[in-house]
Amino acid sequence: MSTPEDGDPLSDAELQRLEDLLASEIFQGEAMTLDELQGFLCAILSGPESIAPSQWLPAALGESPRYESAEQAREALDLVMRFYNQIAQSLNDGEALDFVLYRPDESSEYDYETWCRAYLEGVDFSPVAWEETGDSGEVEELLFPIVTLAGELSVQTRRRLKTDEFAELLESCREDLAGVVLDIHRYWLALRAKPATLRSGDATVGQNDPCPCGSGKKFKHCCGAPGRLH
Repeated sequence: MSTPEDGDPLSDAELQRLEDLLASEIFQGEAMTLDELQGFLCAILSGPESIAPSQWLPAALGESPRYESAEQAREALDLVMRFYNQIAQSLNDGEALDFVLYRPDESSEYDYETWCRAYLEGVDFSPVAWEETGDSGEVEELLFPIVTLAGELSVQTRRRLKTDEFAELLESCREDLAGVVLDIHRYWLALRAKPATLRSGDATVGQNDPCPCGSGKKFKHCCGAPGRLH
């Protein structure tokens, strides 16, 4: 009998199993729901710095899960990590996510707010502030649809919109969300690939200090060499 590999996407049955585990007494109400986990991990995977699972797992599952056995712990962590890898693969391939969204009943709209609030929680979880690492205006613009769907628009902005205008804005943000999530990932992926640059207001780098571009060389032998300062 074959066993799933780490890179294999979760089947519908495995997604249901993960959903059930997250809602179980194992996590004492501290674990994220499946939609929250997806939104949170999208942000974790898309920020200015890589974040190790050992750092975000307690935020996602709670500090002290009460597993009934080592086998159950392995099952839960395996499903979470495969879900993480599945999201990472979609983002890296530029493929729109299959969003996990809930609705209270058949007549209700899908709950984008919970998903987007979890995404913003992932943004806040970053060890470095997104707005301070990238261009603050660009970051704000990229996050605007998610902020809107999360119900986090400023009072001033909300008051400027008529009821029908706000409804149209929400619908537009829902339609754009898949592309927005990919655009944010691409934005940070591109910035991560660029050498660090010295900006006005940064601390002075000494000639013998490590170069801020991350090459491992001394500044004077790298970006600080004549004609090479960025």
